[in-house]
Formats: sequence, structure tokens, C-alpha cells
Amino acid sequence: MIHAPAVITTDRLVLRRPALTDAADVYAYAHDPEVTRHLVWPTHTEIKESIAFLETCDPRWEAGDEYCWVITIAPEDRVVGSIGCRVREYTADFGYVLHRAYWGHGYATEAAQAVVTWLRSLPGICRISATCDVDNLASVRVLEKSGLSCEGRLRRSTIRPNLSSTPRDTFVFAWVQDEGVKP
Repeated sequence: MIHAPAVITTDRLVLRRPALTDAADVYAYAHDPEVTRHLVWPTHTEIKESIAFLETCDPRWEAGDEYCWVITIAPEDRVVGSIGCRVREYTADFGYVLHRAYWGHGYATEAAQAVVTWLRSLPGICRISATCDVDNLASVRVLEKSGLSCEGRLRRSTIRPNLSSTPRDTFVFAWVQDEGVKP
């Protein structure tokens, strides 16, 4: 089993495991339709949805199914977003969300770079990927700045419930370890 760090610190951010006490901060971004517009989960309409999400974080972490960190700006401990990843044998994927008030400051990129750096340090990981809606140009930039390259467009591959009930086109980004390099 992977031993994921409970805390990842960058120059400006602290990524830490979520707690139920973060519910109000999670709800603050999760109920904003502009924030959740391109995501694969519906906009939260009640705080109990944010609480339910937080209640699943520890069991998924302990099972090794998904590692989720909330994003805080140091030195404050107020949650402004979250980032999570899944590790499967030799591959990993990740996704993130950030409160709209913190867009445009490089926080999503900084958090993504930190998680990608950790994932690249894991023995045997040779592929790290992330997807985004083709209309989400801000995420395209974040993924590129995180060291991932666009591999292509998956046509009608992902339902983004806040945009459409039918599948939409999705960009796939990845970092792939060179074949000649030993993991």
C-alpha cells in the first residue's frame, strides 16, 4: 500500500488531509456554480453534501482508493480548494477544485505541481494523467504548467452534470516516464 503524506507543503500552500470541521469552507466553493461548472460532480446545494464528501475522505484514504488533500494558503488554515489522486499499479490520476476568489494566483498550479512531484517519486509509477473539459482553458494551462502534455481529445467521454446530461468532449493530459528510465 502507498504511504501518502498527510501534509504536503509548498512555498505558499499547505495541502492536508480534510476534516469534518472543513465543511463550511468546502461548501463555500462547492456550491458555486461557476466553480463546479466543468466538474464531474454536481454543485452542492446544501452543506450536508459537503459533509458527506468529507465523511468519505478518510475511508477512501485508508483503503488506498483515493488520497485527498484540502488546499490551504499558509499560514492560514482556511480551506480554499481540494486536490485528490488515485494510484493504480503503475498509473495515477488526479483532479482539483479551487474557490473562485483564489483563481488566477497560481494556487491550482502550485497544488497540482506538488502532487505530481509526489506521484513521480513513487516507485513504479510511469504514467500520471488528468482530464478536463475542452472548454476549461484555465485547467488546460494548469495541467500544462504541471508538466503534463495533451495526449488528445476523447469525444463524448465524460458527463459534466453542471453543463449537460450528455457526455462531452474531454482533453486527456499525461506525464509519461521514458521507457529507458527504470522506475
